[in-house]
Amino acid sequence: MANPYFSVEYSAQVNLIPLQQGDTVPEVVDLEADIPAPFRLISEVTRIDTNQARLLRNLDEHASELVEIINQQSRKIDLVLSHVLAGQDDPDCRYRTLTLGGGGFRFESRHPMTDGQTVRIKLFLPEHSVAVYAYGEVHAEEQRGHYRCDFTVIREQDRDALIRASLQQQAKQLKARAEQRAQQNDKPAS
Repeated sequence: MANPYFSVEYSAQVNLIPLQQGDTVPEVVDLEADIPAPFRLISEVTRIDTNQARLLRNLDEHASELVEIINQQSRKIDLVLSHVLAGQDDPDCRYRTLTLGGGGFRFESRHPMTDGQTVRIKLFLPEHSVAVYAYGEVHAEEQRGHYRCDFTVIREQDRDALIRASLQQQAKQLKARAEQRAQQNDKPAS
């Protein structure tokens, strides 16, 4: 079956921890109890930030100073959470994504991985205040050292956060391309 979620080029830090013999993958309804506290905390902060952003858009232009103060407070909280999440990162299990979407991600590994292997995932997107704890399955791709990891157990709110981050990344890429085209069109012919 084709992945119903689009992917975008995106380099993010991810930990992939292979499950050991006898480890079990929780059901989606039981995943919450398995998630480390820092991941639950940043998820809740992101949810609150999203709700605040909706409310702030409705304020008129006279409230711009208030909006700026709230944004600065949010940034301070994000910095503290990023520091807390750094303790969840395991350098021995660290990879970088090549692409990212709501259904999973592609990554490169210098070490061979077992096709179909189940992994615990810790995905970090500090620039979007997103950290996801989930489970997935690794699949080898045709190009040597390239793999795809499909989410098998993930909270819907985390999937939504990844979709939003992917859309924001795509918007940045499209804007950069448009600016590049505009610069090329503005160059005088030689």
